[in-house]
Amino acid sequence: MNDLDHRKNFARKELLKIFIAIFILMLGSLSYYFYIREDALHTAERRAEAALRNTERMILIRMGRIETSVNALRPMAEYALDDPDAMFEIANHITDASKRIMGGFVAFKANYFPEKGYWYEAYVGYQEGSDTLISKQLGNKEHDYLQMDWFKKGLTSKEGFWSDPYYDNAGGKTILISYTLPIFDSLGQAVGVIGADVSLDTLASIVRNIELYPHSFCTLSTLDGTLLVGPPASYKKTGKFHVFSENIDGKNMTMTLTIYNADMYKRLRKSSLVFSLLALTGIFSVLFISYRAIQNLWTLNEVRIKEQHIEDELAIARNIQQSLLPSENSTKNIRTLEIKGLQVPAKFVGGDLFDYYVRGNKFLFCIGDVSGKGVPAALLMAISHSLFRTLSAQDDRPEHIIQALNNAICDNNPDIMFITMFLGVMDLDSGTIRYCNAGHNPPIIIQNNQAKYLDTEPSLLLGVELSAKYTANELTLAPGDTIFLYTDGLTEAENAQKEVFGEQRALKAAEAFGTHSVGEQVDHMHQSVQLFVDNAEQSDDFTVLAIRYIHCDNTLVMKNNIQELNKLEPFLIQFFERENIDMSLLSQLDLALEEAAINVIKYAYPEGTEGTAELSMEVSNGHIHAVLSDSGVPFDPLQRPDVNLDVSLEERQIGGLGIHLIKEIMSEVSYEFKDGKNVLNMTYNI
Repeated sequence: MNDLDHRKNFARKELLKIFIAIFILMLGSLSYYFYIREDALHTAERRAEAALRNTERMILIRMGRIETSVNALRPMAEYALDDPDAMFEIANHITDASKRIMGGFVAFKANYFPEKGYWYEAYVGYQEGSDTLISKQLGNKEHDYLQMDWFKKGLTSKEGFWSDPYYDNAGGKTILISYTLPIFDSLGQAVGVIGADVSLDTLASIVRNIELYPHSFCTLSTLDGTLLVGPPASYKKTGKFHVFSENIDGKNMTMTLTIYNADMYKRLRKSSLVFSLLALTGIFSVLFISYRAIQNLWTLNEVRIKEQHIEDELAIARNIQQSLLPSENSTKNIRTLEIKGLQVPAKFVGGDLFDYYVRGNKFLFCIGDVSGKGVPAALLMAISHSLFRTLSAQDDRPEHIIQALNNAICDNNPDIMFITMFLGVMDLDSGTIRYCNAGHNPPIIIQNNQAKYLDTEPSLLLGVELSAKYTANELTLAPGDTIFLYTDGLTEAENAQKEVFGEQRALKAAEAFGTHSVGEQVDHMHQSVQLFVDNAEQSDDFTVLAIRYIHCDNTLVMKNNIQELNKLEPFLIQFFERENIDMSLLSQLDLALEEAAINVIKYAYPEGTEGTAELSMEVSNGHIHAVLSDSGVPFDPLQRPDVNLDVSLEERQIGGLGIHLIKEIMSEVSYEFKDGKNVLNMTYNI
């Protein structure tokens, strides 16, 4: 057999191997595609179910708060049955009780007040599209409320009645739902109803807040199919979709969530396309390389192929290295911490690392810098990352973890590379951090809008001396404090004049953080360095990690912004679930705490000044204790005179109804000015 026959035979064998490999790869890819597709559907189902349950809970809580407001004012209406004009004042109280109530009313049986005529419905509220409060008697032939469901069924209801949606042609002049309760005279006879009108926009704002996917939408309808909240006005999407439904307990309403397949499988299609392109690229590369090898033409293309191969591997290595960084989703449910990290390698791959995770009530974290740059440093970084995870999973003493890391690196370190590292273990309940510093830069501590370097004596670097001893130190973060860690790529960043950014510039940048989130802190520090170095080439890996301790799970911090009130309901729901408290109590407590929080947000701080309000909750001996504190202008809201509900609206002093509601709902309320803070203590009997 001559040389040509050998080459042909070799080519046939190699091509057969290639085609078999391609077939196996395509079969595996197809199987993987259908597996991922099914997983995407299950994920959408779980997310839809959770979103619908949570939205149902929000709707019930919001409707429950309206029920609480009406229930609280029914005794006033029954007390004033001999004064028909007083019903307008009571209707006004209903409207004032919640920003979500469009109008309040008190309506009576026919001829109950003969001097007022056959119909008598005292109404105070708003009309659609108007901010002007109107007050008038609505009953007449055109608005015969005696024949309406909200009056007839509300009159005989024991627990209160929510009407189906209807168009109110006399009061709000829009589509409403109404909640009514019967009013009883001294003989126990139902003589009328007291109630509140709620615009469907109140429910629509909750339903339309579900945004699981770019084009998904949620609708609300009655059980008999009447549409209450339809798709958004911008809705134009067409195509196949999945529908998920949830009935609202006891409210004759159901929610329907529509998710389009195009959105559900979008990431899958992108991944499949990329995977297919990579597979095809690999296949054609193999075919091309094999063909050129068979034809003995390696020489002309060898350098280019090797360079491309190295670049591809470096790109893959960079992606792998970035994937080693911790995911922010891994700690998103830990409400006691805010965490943000950023790594920008100087080359394709770098030698900096940071990592963190939660184990039990401990938060373990580290940041390190491997000597040198490029692939060797990246390899040692990956090994160190793996060792940190493995060793810290068995021991939460930082000095032991650091010592074991050092011994493992020293055992196999022929190139005499070393690592600086700061490793800490935080107790999430107390904010106490036990840490060990192996030759690393001291972190910056931000407390009360002031920044300073942590006074710590560094120990020996990792990888220098086998069996070196390391000691741990301790610091405690108060709520709101931040520990800002970094590598020398921050302080040693150079501009075109070879000047370094330095510790003082880093400290000055940290002092400007203020009350910004850790994400904004990291961005601010990175931008400060970029402005300093300008167009100079990055000389070292840039890595920072910011960790802010917020407080225990039973504490909520809100900025003095009215939008922050949206945090209150979810916080109380989690608190009730965690403490196993009856959810029927939630609406009353939410109403009182929202009134207290609004008072702080609107009046505690001078206009244009940023500040916070901190709400702490605990349960003991059958009581819920709530403490609301702020650092604003000293003010005791309890010194305000109690609201006199017996006088007319014209005679009554403006304001004070919110504090009145808090006192009515809470069993105990007290105020003190302590340590420069306004502190409002509230107790609720379970």
